[in-house]
Amino acid sequence: MPIDGRRAGRRAGRGIRYAALAACAPLLVAVLTACGPGGPETTGEADSGAAGLWDAYDRQKQNLATCLNEKGLPEVRYLGHDNMAEFAGLPEGELTPELVECFQKWPALDPPVKDTPPKPTEEQLREGRRIAACMRENGVPDWPDPDPNPAPIDGATARRQKEAHRATMQQPAVRAAYQICNPDSSEAALGTAG
Repeated sequence: MPIDGRRAGRRAGRGIRYAALAACAPLLVAVLTACGPGGPETTGEADSGAAGLWDAYDRQKQNLATCLNEKGLPEVRYLGHDNMAEFAGLPEGELTPELVECFQKWPALDPPVKDTPPKPTEEQLREGRRIAACMRENGVPDWPDPDPNPAPIDGATARRQKEAHRATMQQPAVRAAYQICNPDSSEAALGTAG
């Protein structure tokens, strides 16, 4: 039986494409993980997807620790994403060019799943609503009430919200109103500390 050249060529081409896709899959996972959170908020099949994202996150952090070890910091160890302090042995103080090179080569990733902020107590909600009403009465009309049911949030969004809050608290009208509405507040609450 003769072999049809067109069919054989198509099969070979398909095999090359599959091999190329298989070779690129780890890179795709790393790129998708680096581009932002993609953590599922459901259970079942989605949990296995989150486990894969955590694997990529852990590999990135372990690669950073290895790079730092190779650059003269043998005591640096990655302890894992489920440890409060992910690293042990990180140096304090100025970073050398070699260390900066490691952080550029293996940049920090946001955790691949979202964290749910703690739900405020009734007392915290009452105090937050009192302050919000006072702020609106004292020249900050769009000051929001506290959220009784905070939604899950990823690290990048949390950082953006913190920066936006800090910028808002630097506005003279907001600072003045906040000092009226919450006279016992610290400089940290006004966004001037740390």
